[in-house]
Amino acid sequence: MPGVSYRDVPTRGPSPADSLSQKSRPAWTLQYLPHRPGHPGATLLHVIGCTPSDHSLDREEALAALSRPRAAACTECDAARSLASGQPSAS
Repeated sequence: MPGVSYRDVPTRGPSPADSLSQKSRPAWTLQYLPHRPGHPGATLLHVIGCTPSDHSLDREEALAALSRPRAAACTECDAARSLASGQPSAS
């Protein structure tokens, strides 16, 4: 546009390090399901916002949590698919 300075407009895209840090930002949470008679305790992985939680996980932490015994991904928020894609799905 005539008369507009583009001096402060970035001319390069984000670096690979910036892209990596965006992909690993916290986006998942864990819900701890207590042990009950006849039902062992378990954990359920959620996309942030599906259930209240005061601790969020990045992708690597979420993958590690899901690999533990008696861990599963929530089907309501489709946590498994969002984890596979690396980004939470919009709910």
